[in-house]
Amino acid sequence: ADASGAGKDVYEFVKAIGKFKETKRTEGISTSDLIMRMLKDYNQYVMRNLARGYTRKDLGVSYVKEKRLRVNMGINKLREKVKEHQERVGEKLFLQLSTVAKTAGILHDAWVDNADRWVVGFLEKFEEGCHIMGTAIRDRIQEGIKRQQSRGLSLLQYDEDDDSGNDNDDEEDEEEE
Repeated sequence: ADASGAGKDVYEFVKAIGKFKETKRTEGISTSDLIMRMLKDYNQYVMRNLARGYTRKDLGVSYVKEKRLRVNMGINKLREKVKEHQERVGEKLFLQLSTVAKTAGILHDAWVDNADRWVVGFLEKFEEGCHIMGTAIRDRIQEGIKRQQSRGLSLLQYDEDDDSGNDNDDEEDEEEE
């Protein structure tokens, strides 16, 4: 049975052939947990050792796996650099904004209100353009639908003319006989 005693013995087949060696269990330590921790951290372990200069052959890693891990290492480095730069830019921007706010003599709340108003004005410009573009697109679509409907009506009329013409031809054929 497993450590909890609730499950089926997973080593039963090994015991049946006489290849099982029982060991002393350590209370509170799960073998499955240890294995899962090793597997979970395996990629980090390999990436660390590749960065230290070990070859993929030393670590028993395939070429594709090595390249995938190296790409991941590069992405992680890039992610860290971007995060650092964002923090630096944020700090510099905050310092500059606070300096401007102090220089202009505007209270922080008033500064935020003005910034909100500027952002809203900026966004309204885009909304106005999007509204105009949306209206133009809708008008074009409606014109296309109207053209299709008018073509459909003219085709129906043409078909009706053909049908009425064919009826006359049939009547004429009957009269000739």
